[in-house]
Amino acid sequence: MNLKIRFFSPVLAIAFFACQQVSGGIIFSEDFANISDGTNIETSNTNFDYRRIGTGGGAIVSTNPSNFTQAAMSLGGASSSSLNGVGLSSGLGNNNFVGLSFNFRSADVSQGDLVITTGSGTRFSNNSTFSTSELFFGVQFDAGNVEYRTTSWNDAGFSLSNNTNYKIEIYGNNTGSDVDYGGGTVANQTLDILINGSTIADNVSFSNNELADGFRIYQVNGGQTYEIDDITLVDGNFSSVPEPTSLLMFGATTLIGLKRRRKTSGT
Repeated sequence: MNLKIRFFSPVLAIAFFACQQVSGGIIFSEDFANISDGTNIETSNTNFDYRRIGTGGGAIVSTNPSNFTQAAMSLGGASSSSLNGVGLSSGLGNNNFVGLSFNFRSADVSQGDLVITTGSGTRFSNNSTFSTSELFFGVQFDAGNVEYRTTSWNDAGFSLSNNTNYKIEIYGNNTGSDVDYGGGTVANQTLDILINGSTIADNVSFSNNELADGFRIYQVNGGQTYEIDDITLVDGNFSSVPEPTSLLMFGATTLIGLKRRRKTSGT
């Protein structure tokens, strides 16, 4: 599959920016385009530079059609001592503010743990699970319960439901001052978590020993397949992460800096 070309329309762009109030840039995006159903998700057919299948079963393949837009990633879990996951080992730019968004669905959220991390260090390039000292922020779905990381896991007070589409948004700020991301304001050295547009964690402390240069989404403890789509990271203020249809409003010059590779439908 070839790199998508986005066409620029001044009228649409003016309307978009007036609505979104975007002042930051997309630093990573993966929507899995139209990868054929059942195809292994690899670094060769996506924008990830890290992909790992651990021991004890599980797989990372395309689901097409998905519950979201075109294809999505089906992330199956490994055993309790191993991980299955994808991510970027570095290249986000050592940011002290980052927003991460993705779509999520599971038939049984009670099985397995999904871990979402940003930060820098060797844990973002090897096959180990996270180290708190290397995190910018860490969030996990522990048997469906949403938690965020400080020196330990903290309950965000929200539990996911089975067979439900969710848009997850996470905003971490270590800039030295408050940041208005359009949908809300996140204080310095705190984290906001939004689910389907509602804030479930507001200005909570988070692990910010490192800046955000890499990210990883992985599953441990096996037992279930998670459907994930439209992974986007930005390094500036925005009212919401653009959906793929909204991204059509951007011209090619608008997306300079977006980390894209040529994508194929095979492995």
